[in-house]
Amino acid sequence: MKLRWFAVAVLATWFGLGCSPDSEPQIPSTSPPSPFASSPREGMDTLRAALSERNELERKYLLTSFLRKMGPDDVEPMLKESENHRAGIDSDDVRLLMLAWTRFDGPGAYKVASEWPTRWKTVLMEEAIAAWGYNDGPAALAEAAKIEDQELRAEFHSRALSGWVASDDRQAVTEYAANEPDGRRRARLAFRLAGQAKRDGPDAIIAWAEGVPDDSPNEFKADVFGHACGTLTVLDPKRATQWYESQMKHWYSMSCLSMIANKWSREDDSDAVITWVMSLPVEETRESERTDAVRKLFRNWAPMNPEGAEAWLKSAPAGPARDKAVDEFAKTIAEASPSEALEWVRQMTDEKQRKYRSLRYTRMWFEREPEAAMAWIAAADLASAERKAILNNLPTAKGSKKSANAQPGG
Repeated sequence: MKLRWFAVAVLATWFGLGCSPDSEPQIPSTSPPSPFASSPREGMDTLRAALSERNELERKYLLTSFLRKMGPDDVEPMLKESENHRAGIDSDDVRLLMLAWTRFDGPGAYKVASEWPTRWKTVLMEEAIAAWGYNDGPAALAEAAKIEDQELRAEFHSRALSGWVASDDRQAVTEYAANEPDGRRRARLAFRLAGQAKRDGPDAIIAWAEGVPDDSPNEFKADVFGHACGTLTVLDPKRATQWYESQMKHWYSMSCLSMIANKWSREDDSDAVITWVMSLPVEETRESERTDAVRKLFRNWAPMNPEGAEAWLKSAPAGPARDKAVDEFAKTIAEASPSEALEWVRQMTDEKQRKYRSLRYTRMWFEREPEAAMAWIAAADLASAERKAILNNLPTAKGSKKSANAQPGG
């Protein structure tokens, strides 16, 4: 108890004198330009050097050198040295301090932060709960759950969880994420965990995903595999495609194909992507996965390389996949040429989508070139009902719909 109140008093002085709006600006350092001019000294000597240093880069180097080795017996001396030097401290320093402190005393560090007497209390608590989460996620989350204010509780829960996700406790976090009842949060956690595994390379991504049990709650393995495929594609597209092919018959691989197509096509290698996607022996019951992959691929490919995308469309076989590609391609060119977009969507085999898109692009065309659009409507091979729908969808000068009875072919 004595140490805790001493910590509050000393660090309040540390913050108040070093970081208040009225504090004097620090004098530029006259030390040599090298940020690491000298090796850090042992223990308190390193801390004293850090607190006396005006060059911020050198100061951070010395401070972290001390904090990396800080233990329980160093807390009180550290606070005393801080009081003696009356040095300023910023939120980055707080984050580092809390990461060091919560390694061995998460509850104590958080308690000190929660009893802070100045405006820095919230900052300290946020950094303490995040650092505690990094070092002991379940304990930090349990502490955050005790906060009565709903908004503050949600914020601190998020900070504690972020710390835990960034830790090496990947398996435990994955098990926690699998039990998250909210689907969007669950998918977001899978995405973040995949990003953390990415730091350790392709093998780590695959090992993490394959280590998730098939019977995880909420079909979480599908979320994991989808994001793992996408993340692996960024590092090694060939490895990602090989891995997918080895897993594609499993139910949990259902979102992988579109993830790979989306990520890979962003690298402007879409010819290779579309060739691979269309060559896969996808089961008929899962053909929708291929069409979704083609849609995402064309969403990236058409704006980057419209000539290449158009060339593929001209030789592609009719069917659902081509329809999705045509739809995305038409969206890309519609602003420049709604008549050309209309020409493409009229090739779609899906009757419902063909009619819907025709309404959209005839209207766009009419707004720019009414005579040309009306001439096309009159001459086009359209069923009576479809022509009527197109005419009724056209704007008038007052913004209302045109009467089909007043138009040619009505």
